[in-house]
Order: sequence, then C-alpha cells, then structure tokens
Amino acid sequence: MIARGRCCRPADHGAVGNAPQLHRWLLKFKAELAILFIHTVPLNSAMCTETLCGEIVALCADIHRAEYRLLALIEELDAVKSWRHEAMPSCAHWLNAHCGLDLVTAREKVRIAHALPRLPLIRECFRNGELSYSKVRAITRVAGADNEAGLVQMARTNTAAHVARNVAAMRQAERLGESKAAFDAYRHRTFTCHTDDDGTLVFEGRLPADQGALLMRALERATDWLFRAAPAYVDQRFREEANIEDTPQTTKRADALAILAERFLSEPPEADEGLNTADRFQITVHASAEALLEHAVVDADDPPQVEDGAVLATETLRRIACDSAMVRILETGDGEPLDIGRKTRVIPPSMRRALKRRDRGCRFPNCTNTRFVDGHHITHWADGGATRLDNLVLLCRHHHRLLHEGQYYVVKDGAHFIFCRGDGEEVPAGRETPIAALIERAKSRLTIASTWAV
Repeated sequence: MIARGRCCRPADHGAVGNAPQLHRWLLKFKAELAILFIHTVPLNSAMCTETLCGEIVALCADIHRAEYRLLALIEELDAVKSWRHEAMPSCAHWLNAHCGLDLVTAREKVRIAHALPRLPLIRECFRNGELSYSKVRAITRVAGADNEAGLVQMARTNTAAHVARNVAAMRQAERLGESKAAFDAYRHRTFTCHTDDDGTLVFEGRLPADQGALLMRALERATDWLFRAAPAYVDQRFREEANIEDTPQTTKRADALAILAERFLSEPPEADEGLNTADRFQITVHASAEALLEHAVVDADDPPQVEDGAVLATETLRRIACDSAMVRILETGDGEPLDIGRKTRVIPPSMRRALKRRDRGCRFPNCTNTRFVDGHHITHWADGGATRLDNLVLLCRHHHRLLHEGQYYVVKDGAHFIFCRGDGEEVPAGRETPIAALIERAKSRLTIASTWAV
C-alpha cells in the first residue's frame, strides 16, 4: 500500500500582501510534493494488476491536484509582483531561479496560471484531478467562453496526445483563416545547406503543408523500400555492425533521402509524368464538401487536413482538388460513414490528353514550363463548373498556386485566356507588349537625340 499525505497551505495564503510567507510556501512546495506519497509498505510482487493500476491512477490524480495548487500560487505570486524585490525580470525567472524550472516550462506555467481564472470549467476539472497538466496546457491555448465546454469534453474522452494533436489543428485552422496565410507559407519556402567541418552536408528548410506532405510520403516509401522490401541494398558493413531493426528513424530517413536523389538522377521523370497528378502519388486529404466552396472559411472543428498531417487552407484544398482523384463519402452529423463512392479522377485521361494537345504546357503569360503541370478549372467544379475543355487550362505548379492562394484569376475569351491579378490588373499576354514598349522607348530616344543634333 502507499500512504498519501496531505500538505497544508498557510492559513493566510489568501492575503496577497503577505508575500514572504507565500515565497516560503512556494520554496517548500517541491520538497513537500516529493514526500506527498510515502511508500509505507514495499510493493508486493504478488499485488494484483488491478490494484497496482488503481494506485497509479490515484497518484496521478493527486499530482494533477497538486499541479493546480502550484499554478494557483504562481498566479498569486505574479499578482503581487514580489519577485521584483529580488531584481528578477519576471515571475518565470523567479521560478527558474528558485524552483528548478527551465525558462520555457516556467513561462508556460505562468501563462496557464493566468488563463485558468477566466476558464471556470477547466479550472474546476483541473482542481479535482480530472484533467492532467498536459491536457490543460494544450486546451488553454485555444479555450474561450464559447468553446470551453466542448474542449473539456474532448479532453476527458481523449488521450493527451490526441488532445495536443486536435488543439494543434485548431490553431492551424485559426491562422489559415486569413486570406493570405496560405500564400505567405508558400512565399517563405526555403532550403539552405552548408558543408560542416567534417565534410557532412547540413541543411534546413521550410515547406508549405502540401509540399511537406509529399516529402514525408516519399521518405516513408523510400524508407520502407530500403529497409524492408530491398534489404540487400543496404551496405553489408552496416548490416554486420548493427541490426537494421535497431536503426534510428532519423538515420533511416537520411538514407531514404539519399536514395530519392539517386533514383531521380538515374531515372529522371518523363515529360508526361507531370500531367497526371493522381497516378504519380497519393496523398490523402480529408475535407468536407463545404470547405471546397468559394470563399469558404477554415472550420476549426472540421478543418481540411492531410491524413495524420497538417491543416490546409481552403484555397490550397481547392487547388489540389482541381486535378486529383476523389472519393466521396456520405456521413452522418456524428461522422459515421453512410456510403462510400468509388475513386474517380476529376479530369478523365482522355480529356487530359486533349488538354495537353491544346495547351502544350502552362498557359500563364511568359511561362514556358511544359512539365509538372496541372489541369485548372476556370470555374471550380465545387462551384458548379463543368469538367470540359472550355473550362480547363494547363498551369505549372507555381502559377496554379498563384491562381488559388495568390488570389490571381483567369477568364476565357474565345480561344484566349486572360490572367489578372487580384486587383483586376491584367497580366500582359506574351512578350510582345514589353518588347514593343522597349522599341517605342528606343524610338523616342532616337527622336530626342536627332532633335538635339539639329
């Protein structure tokens, strides 16, 4: 058995003016928490599993309640600002100096301590030991008066890992609600590398959500092929030195990345491969039909999301859906599937061949890209646009992204396509206009020069 003690807080702790006594209580908190649970009787190896599990759960509930008490005291300490007497710049620095907390953890505790007073449901569940510190830390990032009850219910019925994942998706959905957020993520894509002193290549990068999902899927497939489907490919010396199953995942991904580069260089893609996005790879994106509509907003409760991955902006979703394979699923309001349709391509192969023959590459002005192009619906099929040649145009990946996340648009005028920026300004079609302008300016200079010569 394990006897649980109870440490009493000072009788006058509520008097915020009594800062020294509050200090002493916080300084003793760590030691008292350590002796809160005293093993009076060693655990018997014959103790039944049910009793053992019950003891662990009970101890965790006590720890949750103790964490709540600690945060309540931290909120009081920060309210009286007595940490200033020690020339500390903040309450987090005082916790770092006196309670053994690193600054990141200390700042999180201060943040949560200030959030709890305005969240009575979460505060009460935390005080009673019903919610862990990990769950409270996650849901207080997005909790408000309008969604507190739902977050508490979600936290009660899910693991801490699921709660953290759901909250991360909600925060992404909130950020992607801004019209330019998705294109900003694309503009800030980057890849940098340098050679270290030992000759190794060190690199760092940032990718938009859909490109990141492609990279991770490629690494997963290459890793699976390298270490399972084709184990003979692995260097024999490595096989002798270590068991492949014990290889760290980070090492496997490094080897997989090298294989991706090697395979691409040895077998570069054909030009036609860029036309059929649906057949080259499959990245699963879950989204509601409402998220595909024009000017749709990201629903924090049901955002479009890469399977086991990042949340997507609605315009990113519409771009991907322009030229992909679709599986329609009819669900109830609770998410139960009622009917699952067959996988169909948005643009059939025969129409894709005709589209390729007509456009022969990206139709955006001045773009000469003929590889890795997508079929773009001028009027999106989710908005009622038909999948017909007169409603389709080929675009490279960059310009396809401009027409969705970048807020450009295109209209068809007979056999011509007119591309415009978001403010309505037309993008000059072809190189004739700029060259003509240069010729006119050159003629003007010649006229002026001849006038001065006279």
